[in-house]
Amino acid sequence: MNAAEELKNLLPGSVVSTGLQLNKPMAVIKKEELLKAAGKAKEMGFDHLSVITGIDYKDHFEVIYNFFSYNKKQNLALKVNLDHDKPEVESLTGLWNGADWLERETFDLVGIKFIGHPNLVRILLPDGWNGHPLRKDYDMNTEQFVTIGENGDDVVSTDGTNLLRRK
Repeated sequence: MNAAEELKNLLPGSVVSTGLQLNKPMAVIKKEELLKAAGKAKEMGFDHLSVITGIDYKDHFEVIYNFFSYNKKQNLALKVNLDHDKPEVESLTGLWNGADWLERETFDLVGIKFIGHPNLVRILLPDGWNGHPLRKDYDMNTEQFVTIGENGDDVVSTDGTNLLRRK
């Protein structure tokens, strides 16, 4: 029995389905049960959260969490499906400190909100950036320009006029 199947046996009401993702055990988790399932995965020895990925499909979002157990030398992926109208899920920062930056990156690029995150702000793009570049509805035709303002802050514009003010 692989780790995803073991998790399903331990939490049958939390796990929607199991399978493989790139030959790694994967469990689809109910959104409202994520904290419980992630906590159980940690108890099972999955002590490292290596990657959080957000994917925008036309009708829903997915968040995929990749865990690794150094003692067992095993991988486990947990997947959560989110409504396209309200892409939000509980933060895992209380269980893994490393979730902090991984969730911020997913928020920044895909626009998924992590409820309870201690500092959910952009990490790669400046605060004034419009949209989330890995979303299907991101406007690729609008150019955005970033310069450094007089007080040292990033200034984002869509018309490039702030580029002309440089001396």
